[in-house]
Amino acid sequence: MNAPLTLSRPQATTSSTRREHPRLRGAHGHDRGPDREVGDESERIAATATSLAVACLEILSGVRRSETIARWVDPQLLERIDHRAQLRAEVAPTHPPAELGSPRVVQPGTAHVCQVTPTVAEVTVIVATPNRFRAVAVRLELLTTRWTLTALQTM
Repeated sequence: MNAPLTLSRPQATTSSTRREHPRLRGAHGHDRGPDREVGDESERIAATATSLAVACLEILSGVRRSETIARWVDPQLLERIDHRAQLRAEVAPTHPPAELGSPRVVQPGTAHVCQVTPTVAEVTVIVATPNRFRAVAVRLELLTTRWTLTALQTM
């Protein structure tokens, strides 16, 4: 699967579908600014981490090229991902996506965000592969205006 990685900001959910603690709402029932911004940033981090985790697993399984995520990944980490994908390709043959019965090899699941500092976040993403569920831990760092993947661990 050589589709380019598409990262987009998640759409804000309406307050009727969100469950909120009463302290997070203002005196007139409106969302407070800083609390709302923290929630939006957490959603943005989760969406970025989920997209990158899926893309990395697709690269490691041989159905995506690493160039598609080069913009969002630290260059040294991208080299290690490439090396691991090459080693895997030598050991196990890759199958075209059509043979796998599904155009999407890796299905994203839930993401749990822990924002360590305002510029560093660690996220665990659960993904479903054709054979099993996997946990992917990623570390994102805010460089200028974009979250960049600086560490990856798959289990």
